[in-house]
Amino acid sequence: MASLGWSYRDTPYDPYWGPTSSKANFCEEDYIVTRYIAELVNTLTNLTYILYAIHGIYKNWGRKDAFLRNIPYLGIMGVGFGSAVFHATNKYYTQWADDLSMLLATATVMHRVYTYDDTPLHAVLKGLGLAAFLTVFSVWHCLSDEIVGHSILFGVMVVLVGTKTRSIISHRVEDPAVKKEVRKLVRWGSVIFISGYVIWNIDNITCSWLTQAKRTIGMPLSFLLELHGWWHIFTGIGAYIFIALVEYLTSEEAGEPLAGRFAWPIDLFLRRPRSTPNIIRTGYGTLSAAPENID
Repeated sequence: MASLGWSYRDTPYDPYWGPTSSKANFCEEDYIVTRYIAELVNTLTNLTYILYAIHGIYKNWGRKDAFLRNIPYLGIMGVGFGSAVFHATNKYYTQWADDLSMLLATATVMHRVYTYDDTPLHAVLKGLGLAAFLTVFSVWHCLSDEIVGHSILFGVMVVLVGTKTRSIISHRVEDPAVKKEVRKLVRWGSVIFISGYVIWNIDNITCSWLTQAKRTIGMPLSFLLELHGWWHIFTGIGAYIFIALVEYLTSEEAGEPLAGRFAWPIDLFLRRPRSTPNIIRTGYGTLSAAPENID
């Protein structure tokens, strides 16, 4: 019996989408809350990706280059929808949507960092080449039913994006104070990503204990122990940080102060200039001069 909320059912609901067939299944119990959603928390936490994507697209409203800026945000939105559909159904074919949307989102950022200073023709040609490669890989991935190649390709793409981003920071940001803030934001993004990965693995390793604890606590407080959902939240924040940072670095705004450019809670990590009076001490007393900005 639950001690702090509603009790879990002894048996799951009859699945609206039919029996689960996906290779991957996570610690959240299937169809335990409703017959229409296999994993409720793992499905709803994908709103993190979608909301950050909407924020990024909204901020670019009215810009001449809004479409190009928004392509990575559309990619992360695709991750949110693809992952939500997968966790809602736990079907084999929807698992493909989850897997491939990760590659698509990373590819959009990769295209941005490697083409931001290209001519439009070269950018289009590189985009077509990348799209062709991903199409061939996706077909092979689905037909061969493999997962190792997908993981390797995703890792390689992330490394390429990270390496190129470091190079762009060195060339596009001259102000030492701004460069320090940019690098701090990169560190925060990395820490958030790694933390999400650790939490996901804790979810895998301690699933039996977590399931018992969730049933003891009861819903809805037990939802806090759905650690794969926290993976979605952490990676959603981390992905937004890198997408928004790449957008900043590859635009005419590169080198300007970062504060005020990012969604909550990222903007909390960034320092805002504050004004304090310039105190001048003399032998006759203390004089206050005009305020000056202190970084």
